[in-house]
Amino acid sequence: MVAPIVNTGIQTAKYCNVAGLGVLIFDYFLTLEPEVRWTWNRRWDVGRIVFVLARYMPFAAAGMTSYAAIATRANEDCSHFSRASNAIHIISIVAAEGLLIIRTYAFWKRNKKFLIVLVVLAAICITCAVTITQVVDNIVSTPANPSDDNPGFKDPPTSNCTFEAGRSSAIQYGFLVAYELLLMSLTVFKKYKDYRDSNSRLVKAVFQGGVLYMTAIIFVSVANIVIMSAVPASYDMMMDVPQLVLHSMLASRVLFNLRESDQAADEGTTFLMSTFRPNQRHISLELD
Repeated sequence: MVAPIVNTGIQTAKYCNVAGLGVLIFDYFLTLEPEVRWTWNRRWDVGRIVFVLARYMPFAAAGMTSYAAIATRANEDCSHFSRASNAIHIISIVAAEGLLIIRTYAFWKRNKKFLIVLVVLAAICITCAVTITQVVDNIVSTPANPSDDNPGFKDPPTSNCTFEAGRSSAIQYGFLVAYELLLMSLTVFKKYKDYRDSNSRLVKAVFQGGVLYMTAIIFVSVANIVIMSAVPASYDMMMDVPQLVLHSMLASRVLFNLRESDQAADEGTTFLMSTFRPNQRHISLELD
């Protein structure tokens, strides 16, 4: 007997999200040694705090989503759990984006006005994404209430624990794509404006790592938008944890590769981000 398409979609989404948690755990142990080497002995500053959030918050977010996928919760109110899960998801992705903002800020020679603009634009994107999504959800999901015309009517028990996401969630990924494209454009512009003639391994690591990260996130975010917009609604949650896991994995690797390139460069000069200068051959840098 063929399962109804809605059940097939929900099951597929559940498998993808639980598999995403497994990938996150597996990748953590693969990268534990570089984490110990490149972060554990560093001082606690903004960069390290953002890294810890991007590295460890996804475990809570992916765990909560996986629990929602496999738990049987009939006639329960899951709204508080869902809101908490969504908030942790957002914090995790924002932290990963924070590492990219720090990298872009460093690439632009630690221009504080530039950093303020990036942070303000990020705050605007987050606020608009969350607010518009909530407004659309409220408009679309408000059903007619039979009790309005019949005072004696009692609503039947319902559950909001269905493992599905509203199509309006695509709006959030749309804002994420727009911001990634902005950071990528700024990185490419600065590379060919000020670092075109640089042969530094570190400059290449900063540029190539950032561009690869942003390209991957843009690709997955666009895939998420397509899934939420063009396929049956039961598949909407399919890329929820995979997107989160990709953010965490790439953000960690970008940081590890950057610090490894910094140490491996035998160019003779230690060069902090605060003194990043274009068109110099010998460069070394630290994120903290």
